[in-house]
Amino acid sequence: MLQLTLDTSSVIHGAQGQPFASAIDELVDLARAGHVGLWLASTFNVDQEHASADKHEANLQWLQERPVIGNIPAPFRLDYSILDRGDVLISDEHKVISDAIESILLPEEYRVRNLSAGDAVLMAKWRRRVNDVQHLTAHVMSGHDAFVTSDEDDMLRKRDRLREVTGIVVLDPDEAVRLARRSGERAPLPGHIAH
Repeated sequence: MLQLTLDTSSVIHGAQGQPFASAIDELVDLARAGHVGLWLASTFNVDQEHASADKHEANLQWLQERPVIGNIPAPFRLDYSILDRGDVLISDEHKVISDAIESILLPEEYRVRNLSAGDAVLMAKWRRRVNDVQHLTAHVMSGHDAFVTSDEDDMLRKRDRLREVTGIVVLDPDEAVRLARRSGERAPLPGHIAH
């Protein structure tokens, strides 16, 4: 069965009726029918830190009504992770991939290893920017087939480079639906997921 990791943007589209809502609803229907597995990384909790109370509640309610969406852990990261939120220590192999994702997605100023914790503004920007790295690393750790997002700024715009360097397949929700429909007919060949 095709396994898809959802970005927080997928939940937002579904819960708040945004542009890809119908595609996300179809993915959920395909999951209920047993044609696809849907997963959300623990990084979702970090993404929700800046959501308004009503949107956060809507997102949580939407997820609660869709128990077919499972949870996967994200990597534990110093100055980022909060204990008991689902982040885990990662292997050296996954650390190499996480570093590669970081080098693709983050500008140099956010890749500096010794950011000063005293610089609250830069740390806040870094924390928001590293969320995508966390989502994608969690996806790799889980061994899923494709990552579903509407993030045009980073992940979709840089998906060719991400696939080339890390093997991660990044799809928008419409592409994910087409892939899920095809996989219900026949399993895609490894390494041949089209987008």
